[in-house]
Amino acid sequence: MDQYRPLPSFGGLSSFTIENSRVVIVPFPLEVTTTYKKGTREGPLSILLASYNIELYDEEIDDIPAKIGIFTFPDFFLPLGDLKKSLLNIEIIVKDILEKNKFPIFLGGEHTITKGILRAYLSMGYNFSVLHFDAHSDLREEYEGTEDSHACALREASERLNIVQVGIRSLSEGEREYIKKKANIKVFWDFKIHTKDFNMVIEDILTSIENENVYITFDFDVFNPSEMPATGTPEPGGLSWYEVLSILREIFKNKKVIGVDFVEFSPIPGLNYADYIAARLIYKIIGYYKKYNMEKTNG
Repeated sequence: MDQYRPLPSFGGLSSFTIENSRVVIVPFPLEVTTTYKKGTREGPLSILLASYNIELYDEEIDDIPAKIGIFTFPDFFLPLGDLKKSLLNIEIIVKDILEKNKFPIFLGGEHTITKGILRAYLSMGYNFSVLHFDAHSDLREEYEGTEDSHACALREASERLNIVQVGIRSLSEGEREYIKKKANIKVFWDFKIHTKDFNMVIEDILTSIENENVYITFDFDVFNPSEMPATGTPEPGGLSWYEVLSILREIFKNKKVIGVDFVEFSPIPGLNYADYIAARLIYKIIGYYKKYNMEKTNG
């Protein structure tokens, strides 16, 4: 698959190769169907540049996650005028990466990339649940004339997989009716999360995940916009930094995470702290993988 734009290595860790790394960062700067604030195509580059400022030592796990090796791929060619071809390219790339037995972290780009990623996992026979962090349910059958819209990112997967959604606070009436009919979809509504004991919420999330294997898809707009404003469609409410970390920590402790994507980050010029928060979250994920999950995976 063609690679067309070299990118900075995550954390400035340019000495790692794919052979001596357990973690691979895969940028997919796709932006075709965004409907409000544009700019998610620049998300991967902004996150990677911000990652140069991260301290490699993580005080929570008392370790240096980067020791396990982090390799950053360059951009891959995604034909922006042909969304179906772009999704096919993503699927092919992801299959190739999965065959290398690495822990993949995919950087969008709009949420549509998740559709191609999940197709790759399914075509390779993975049995897994999806943990979906988002302000929006992304379960429309079609939107603005296409079933490949970012607003439809989880619809196809929901026909085959157990989907657990966290932080949802904006959806259409049609999506709500669809959720009511689907026993395999469990939604943790944002307004309900904040009326309950948060430790109990985490326990309920773990119980709702039916499989040992979990794929995490993380839309940055799940955050409260006061903490993360750099998203295409920010919504009032949302989770805090430490609430997100608390959920992720328990997922990595109790499940086998087979991959993660981060999507819908739309950098705001001059607002460097948003870029840094995104990069720091990715490094926290790598730390949790190293401490709690690495021995559960091959590679």
